Amino acid sequence: MHDTPEHAARGLDISRRWAHVTGTTGRFIQFNFTVADPDLTVELVMPYAAFNEFCITNEASRTVDPNAKTAFERLKWLFKDADGSIEDMNGQAFQKREVLK
Repeated sequence: MHDTPEHAARGLDISRRWAHVTGTTGRFIQFNFTVADPDLTVELVMPYAAFNEFCITNEASRTVDPNAKTAFERLKWLFKDADGSIEDMNGQAFQKREVLK
């Protein structure tokens, strides 16, 4: 993708990244990953540990859709991550943690 005057005019800050959990399937996390602008969003599915590593590596702020919260909390518990590294629904920053092995 090439930088265009339109993108430059919008002042895209590619350091701004979000991972918004939209659901779970088995041991997989379904989420939207956004870079700089909602127009730059991709839907992804990953195992929990890979999702955790992906968010840390990409320094993504994390949120959970209210409809996915219970299933996501259950999945975190399965991976012994019950204290969580996910941003709470009030927008508090997530804790960066070591990736689960």
